[in-house]
Amino acid sequence: MQERMPVLREERKRSRGSRKLLFFLLLLFVTLLAVLFFRSSLSKIAQIEIAGNTALTAEEIGQASGISNGHNFFGFRSATVEQRVKQLQAVESVEVRKKFPGSIRITVREYPRVAFQIRPTGEKEMLLSNGLAVPVTDKNIVVDKPILSGWDEGNTWKLKLCETLRKIPDKTLSEISEIKPSPTKTYEDKIKMYTRSQFEVYTTVTYLPDKILYLEEMIEQMADKEVDSGVFELLEANTHIPFEQYYGKPDAQKNGQKTDAKDTQKKGN
Repeated sequence: MQERMPVLREERKRSRGSRKLLFFLLLLFVTLLAVLFFRSSLSKIAQIEIAGNTALTAEEIGQASGISNGHNFFGFRSATVEQRVKQLQAVESVEVRKKFPGSIRITVREYPRVAFQIRPTGEKEMLLSNGLAVPVTDKNIVVDKPILSGWDEGNTWKLKLCETLRKIPDKTLSEISEIKPSPTKTYEDKIKMYTRSQFEVYTTVTYLPDKILYLEEMIEQMADKEVDSGVFELLEANTHIPFEQYYGKPDAQKNGQKTDAKDTQKKGN
C-alpha cells in the first residue's frame, strides 16, 4: 500500500496567527493616523464666514454660534449651531454649512428692516418687521424707510404696523417719510403719514396694505391738476382735501409744510 502524507496542521496555525498579527498592526496604524489627524490643523476650524447680516454684527452671530477658530471641525452638528444662532431675536432663519478642510459658512436671514426711530437721546434705531429695535452703528446708513415718531413702546399697534410695513413694496414705502399714531374713537389704529412729495395721509394700520396701493396713483392725479399738497384720507373712501379746508386754518401748512400746532381732526375720524 502507498503511504499517505501527514496533514500539516502546524503550518495552518501559523498562518492564522500571522493574519491576526497583521490585523492588529493595521488597526494600530489606523488608530495612530486618526490620533495624528485629530491633533493636526486639518481637523480644526480655520475660517468662519458670516453672511446676510445687517442689523447684527458678525461678532454677535459668532458668539451666539458657540464655535470659533481652532475648535474641532467634526465636534459639532450644523443643526446645533443653527439652533443657537436662531435664538437671536433679529434672526428669522439661518443655515450652517461645513466645507472641508476647516471652513464654516453661517448664512443668516434677518427680519427685514421696515422703519427707523429716534430715541429721546438722539440715537437712531432701525425697526425690524418683528418690532425689534436695533441701534444703528453705521453713521453712513441711508434712512430709506419711514421714521416712526410719537409711539409708546408698549403700543400694540406699533408692532402691528411693523408687521404690516413688511408687506409694502420698497418703492412705495420709500415715498413715506414719517408715520405717527393718530387714534380716534372710530379708528383706534388710525395713523398719520407724511410723504416726501409734501402730502399728508390719514389711514389706519388695518387699511394700510390695501390703501397704500392707491397713493402713488392719487399723487400722480394731483400732479396732473398741478396740486402739490393737501391731505389724503384713505379710509372707507379715498379723498383729497386741501390743507386749509381739512384743518380749517387758511395759513396752516401751506405747500405741505408741517405746523407745530396740534393736528385738529374732523368729527367722526
